[in-house]
Amino acid sequence: MDNIDNITNLLNQIGTIRKKNAEMLEASGGMFNVFDICDVKHYENIHSKIIAAFLNPKGSHGLKHKFLECFIHSLGEKFKIKDFNFKNADVHVEHTVNNGRLDILIEDTQNKAIIIENKVHAGDQSEQLQRYDSHAKDRYGEGKYQIFYLTLYGDKASDQSAGKVEYKRISYNKGIIDWLEKCVAIAARLPIVRETIIQYINHLKILTNQDMNTEQKKEIVDTIVGNPDFLESAQYIQGIWEDCKRQVCKNLQTEIEKTAKEFGLRLHDGDYYENIGNAVGPVRIHLKRDWDFKIAISHWGINTKGGGSFGVVIAIAYYGSSDETKVKLIECTRSFGTHVPHDEMINFSKQPVFEPCWAKAQKMLNEKENFVYKTVKEIIELLEQKFFNQAT
Repeated sequence: MDNIDNITNLLNQIGTIRKKNAEMLEASGGMFNVFDICDVKHYENIHSKIIAAFLNPKGSHGLKHKFLECFIHSLGEKFKIKDFNFKNADVHVEHTVNNGRLDILIEDTQNKAIIIENKVHAGDQSEQLQRYDSHAKDRYGEGKYQIFYLTLYGDKASDQSAGKVEYKRISYNKGIIDWLEKCVAIAARLPIVRETIIQYINHLKILTNQDMNTEQKKEIVDTIVGNPDFLESAQYIQGIWEDCKRQVCKNLQTEIEKTAKEFGLRLHDGDYYENIGNAVGPVRIHLKRDWDFKIAISHWGINTKGGGSFGVVIAIAYYGSSDETKVKLIECTRSFGTHVPHDEMINFSKQPVFEPCWAKAQKMLNEKENFVYKTVKEIIELLEQKFFNQAT
């Protein structure tokens, strides 16, 4: 009992420190972030556009090649392209090639290229880096291009994607944030650009579990270290952290099953989520009736390298649907204010539960009407009101 009391006291004190910090942020305007308001979060295409806008020497930031030059210098020994002309480079986003789309492509005037494959949470496509490497060899030639693999925490590409392709890893939590912090100094005399970069850095810190400021961290460390019982309790909590995250996933699975039963939905053939609590990457569950589309519940799995992340995004998935169905779905869901991030999913999560804080995720799952239930109910009500009426 003493151990439980010590853990409870420790968590209460940490909660007090976090609350105080949140109040200070609110008082100073530090909680206002336009990227958070616009719900950028885990949408890779949007992150690619933001990064490419800073990298573009011809961009509206007005600092010409300075951000791109700083980016290349920040890569250090990873950057192998000789005499890359960053002063007159062209930057493209979602650049279509014969065998795919390059998230960010930077080409100079000497037919040299930097290719950045951006992975915030999505998994690798089949032979993805191999296909991009094959294109680059044909287009630019050996030694005149490089592929960089950008993830939240600098993870490796899957073997099936990369094969024997030579690529370099970069991360949001270290590489991109470090580069952007140098860009803040470069933009010191341009306050609009400077503050935009600062807000994006803060957004990335939230995304990579680094949003707790240094003073708050120090206060928590001092609180733990200053009490031998708390130090022991902190070590104990660390040991059961993975179990806590798996329990949240198990609760999510239970909520999905209850929701499906309530609305007469069935699990789409081929979907399995028995191991949802052990998933490193995303798990997508599809619920159906006799529909020409599916309700997709995407769960972002445990990322042990990054300290753990969790999220639920609910959408209508219409890949495989008829063209007529796609048009009708987009029309009726847009009128409801939902978001179509790309050409396969209609995002129905106005405020997706994407929280690095597992306690908050757990709290939302335990609400009287849980997030999954409420959102699925909204989808079905909308479809019954607009989509099916149109179809008849």
